[in-house]
Amino acid sequence: MKQVLFALLIVSPFYKTNAQEVEKYYSSWNTVDIGIKISDKWSINSEFNNRRTDFLKKWEQFIIRPFVHYKVSEELDLAFGYSYIDNNSFSDFRAPIDFKEHNIFQQLTIKHPFSKFSLQHRLRFEERFKQNIIELAPEKYIIDGTNYRNRLRYKFQVTIPLKTFASNRKLNLVLYDELHLDFEDSFRPEAIDQNRMNISLSYRINNHIKIRSGYHDIYFVRSNTNSNNRIWETKIIYTI
Repeated sequence: MKQVLFALLIVSPFYKTNAQEVEKYYSSWNTVDIGIKISDKWSINSEFNNRRTDFLKKWEQFIIRPFVHYKVSEELDLAFGYSYIDNNSFSDFRAPIDFKEHNIFQQLTIKHPFSKFSLQHRLRFEERFKQNIIELAPEKYIIDGTNYRNRLRYKFQVTIPLKTFASNRKLNLVLYDELHLDFEDSFRPEAIDQNRMNISLSYRINNHIKIRSGYHDIYFVRSNTNSNNRIWETKIIYTI
């Protein structure tokens, strides 16, 4: 219990609620992450994200994200990859029509293991190419070219072992907060894009399969209106 309280105290300052009225919606995110180990240093991952909203009635996003890891040491991991993102228009406060995004990213992950818990920092810099939406007339929109933007994502994660079963089956509590900074088309942060908070349970079934499931809360900061996505997220990690 002490470890749980300690983790909450660390994570909570990164997540700030806003007293003003915001648009709220509810989603279900489901991810399959397949990893292939090539050598002690190199590995390949591919994520497949299926995201539904409005109590599963509507598509929110579909994401395919392949990336390559280089393990410098047990505490330091480098990665680079590509994301294909299919965004769907599902409400008045989101994009008026469906649009796609392609981005490439570079990632640095630093781990700090301790006796009763572990900490992790992840920095991901994204070069984003988003389809540009043009309004031709009231309620009539088209896609015209792409917009280029940069974004930095910083995730701070705490993992607390709860129980170890036979055959190395482990149950962990995972808490993290991730801040997204919008750099627009420069290399200087211009604004906060969004903040993500997650609390979940992770269970390793065997040496190849791990499942993580829990509550994921995202607060979007926008010029016209802010929004809050409340999500139940499940992720299956399969390592070969």
